[in-house]
Amino acid sequence: MQISANAFSAGLSAIKAGQEQMTSAAQALAMPTSTTAVTAAPVVDMTQITEQLIHLEQAKQMSQLGARVLSSADEALGTLIDIRA
Repeated sequence: MQISANAFSAGLSAIKAGQEQMTSAAQALAMPTSTTAVTAAPVVDMTQITEQLIHLEQAKQMSQLGARVLSSADEALGTLIDIRA
């Protein structure tokens, strides 16, 4: 009997996508968008900050979902092996 690794790969893909989205959002938050000519201080764009914080939350949820998928696949595989043994 062959066991499909689709659930495992889906879980890992979700975690990887979450990590990539988190990295992108964190980098966007860390870099100022523009500076004023007079003070050369960064201008805070609250809309962009809010969007990036939303992306961070989505990335967290995506990673958590991937971890739950992996956990469920691992549990199902363990149950299947117990039944077949």
